[in-house]
Amino acid sequence: MASTFTTNFAIEKPGTGEQSGTWGTTTNHNFDIFDRLAGYKSVTLSNTSSTLTVRPASPSSGSSNAEDGMFRAIKFADAGDIGGAVTLTVAPNTAACFFLFQNALSGSRDIAVTQGSGANVTITNGQTQILYCDGAGSGAAVVSISDNLSMSNAKITGGSVIGITDLAVADGGTGASNAAAARTNLDVDQAGTATALAIALG
Repeated sequence: MASTFTTNFAIEKPGTGEQSGTWGTTTNHNFDIFDRLAGYKSVTLSNTSSTLTVRPASPSSGSSNAEDGMFRAIKFADAGDIGGAVTLTVAPNTAACFFLFQNALSGSRDIAVTQGSGANVTITNGQTQILYCDGAGSGAAVVSISDNLSMSNAKITGGSVIGITDLAVADGGTGASNAAAARTNLDVDQAGTATALAIALG
């Protein structure tokens, strides 16, 4: 019985009685894949249409079937501005897997991650996304996990919070994104006292 390979990462499964005296080589190649599955790599992109291979189309028995797409955490960089936004295709479209992707391209270029004709995820330049590819074949979709995280507690130290809607006054917020507008919305003067109170006492 010949070897078979796992669907997502082409880990070789030798058949019963196969590879006498050579199975150690296959095992070592499999260990190399396992090592990538918990690892990180910086991948350099050179054009606006790129492919990230998760498993070879036709894995070879007794050979290394390792691919860059087997790393779970990947930073995408370049050797200079490649001239446009990148479409990154995860292949094959039957591989179901998750990633942590960082967009470190120069030139403020975004990365659109696709796997099939289903949904895509765009990683804004300078941002990081946790996402998964559903491996559904020609209609495969890429789904952001980061965009729908649920946390009971979040601690932000330094930096800034971007892309959020101002919290309305009725909901306990200021309805504004800067101090001057907040004072106006809350009817507070520069000194921090209520304008209405100042008028009443005046």
